[in-house]
Amino acid sequence: MARPNNNVTAAEVLFLDQGWTDEDRQTFYYLSQGSELLPYHWFLALEQSDSDELFRADQHMKKLGYIPQQSDKNLNPDGLPIGFVKNEDPVKVSYNIKKEFLGRTYDKEEYPATNIWLGMTCSSCHTSEINYKGSLIRIDGGSSNADHEGFLTQLVKSLQATTSNPDKMSRFAHRVLDPNWNQGEQEALKDRVMAYTEVLDKQLLKLNKGNVPYGHGRLDAFGAILNRICATALDMPENQRPADAPVSYPFLWTSPQLDWVQYNSSAGNPINRNVGEVMGIYSHLKLTGTAATGQFTSTVNLQNLDRLEAYIEKLKAPAWPAEQLGKIDPAKVALGKQLYAQNCVKCHHIRDTAGNFPMIKDVAGKQFVATVSDTPLNEIRTDPQMVQNFLGHKAKPGILREFLEPKEIQAQEEVPRALLLRAAVKEIIKHKLTEAGLQGKELDEAVLRLNRSRTDPFVNPPVSLMSTYKARPLNGIWATAPFLHNGSVPNLYQLLLPEDQRMKTFLVGSNEFDPRQVGFRTDKGVKFDTALKGNLNTGHSGPGFTQTRKEDGTYRDYTDQERWALIEYMKTLL
Repeated sequence: MARPNNNVTAAEVLFLDQGWTDEDRQTFYYLSQGSELLPYHWFLALEQSDSDELFRADQHMKKLGYIPQQSDKNLNPDGLPIGFVKNEDPVKVSYNIKKEFLGRTYDKEEYPATNIWLGMTCSSCHTSEINYKGSLIRIDGGSSNADHEGFLTQLVKSLQATTSNPDKMSRFAHRVLDPNWNQGEQEALKDRVMAYTEVLDKQLLKLNKGNVPYGHGRLDAFGAILNRICATALDMPENQRPADAPVSYPFLWTSPQLDWVQYNSSAGNPINRNVGEVMGIYSHLKLTGTAATGQFTSTVNLQNLDRLEAYIEKLKAPAWPAEQLGKIDPAKVALGKQLYAQNCVKCHHIRDTAGNFPMIKDVAGKQFVATVSDTPLNEIRTDPQMVQNFLGHKAKPGILREFLEPKEIQAQEEVPRALLLRAAVKEIIKHKLTEAGLQGKELDEAVLRLNRSRTDPFVNPPVSLMSTYKARPLNGIWATAPFLHNGSVPNLYQLLLPEDQRMKTFLVGSNEFDPRQVGFRTDKGVKFDTALKGNLNTGHSGPGFTQTRKEDGTYRDYTDQERWALIEYMKTLL
């Protein structure tokens, strides 16, 4: 089940059998998606803001929640952490695409003189490690512990410190420019760094800033992506909204087989979802202008996104590693199974005796694992911020108006920002395929292949479906703490308590595992306050959630014995 990774000498890592080979894993970690965050050699040369240690030093990246790796001559020659990637792109193309991102006042002469960029991949948010008594267990497709907002904040601070401190600037310039360093080139580099840092500060930090820090393991990716489309790429600042509804990074296994993904069932089409995802991790796009001036061009790598989806299709839920985390008690499992069948399975499906989840078909007969999306918010009562932002935030369509669907909404002054995202993604994909020489029927067939032959109704979800949170199978749930969509419950034991008995505050950031309560330790890290907006740990409580039915038909809270039995059973779900 578990085996050591002999390439990592700092700590022995155990990989669980999740259906991937070593080659699959490395490719998933480091295959470029078209993301361009920062000139690559700037990142390699950058020091931390308050020391002369490199920003990319293993200990610093670990503190931010990322997973350091040793170098690999093929895909990761410079030993970047998981999810950080070297992306090469023609500089003249990326500048034209980035015009709206860079802003109206940006001087083209200050654009970084490189065609090699640091990018990120989905693995930076969807890979985790569990540490227990010296055993470091890798969870591929798991919920990252990364503090991405903290990473961006520290990145901008370090760039600002570099240009304001002559000694830092000198060391940085020698690393970047060697062997062609001279004082004139250093001054030109300083100007470029200052100009680009201002863009990062404005477009990635201030544009999305909310009142509550995301912290470790959470990100408002939707808020950031929608700001990127509606405010930045459309060049309409009035369309900006705070990205203040952070959610936990969802786990990936089984996702390609689900009828709907995202916490609020807002995506069905795989390639649309993945193009939207890479926009959240710094691909670039041009929405303004006309076809002749490059409208809908982007840095998105469709081919690689399709390859990554194929890897996720192979990914299996991790089985509980009894040798490292302790044996499972069969008597507790038996009781837990009974309680789960009575209370939980109506929403969180399990496999039948043939090993299959309940399935649902589209009009072409293609089958998907059925999720449950019909529990209204006023019944589930979990924090509503994510759904409210997604549906409630509207924007002026600008140049995207004629591409909106359904066509009857084109007359509206403002439309849900999610529909602008859908229109932009659709046209970006079409443009990429047209660039490759596809037209007409060939183009339509290529789109169908990229969305894995999904047909309506499992392509574009109706607004009504997106107005609540979906429930998916809990296979591998033991490896996905914290819980609830916003990460407001640290472990399974707390989730089974009535909402008024759950921890109101706890610490996050540690990857030290608690195999009894099934979650991470809560006595190390940064404070998480469930009283803050977007952080509520309410809901998923009461009859059928934290209570079971008595013989007379009324409900009572689970006993502690029953809670531990349910936890033991959930450890076995695959």
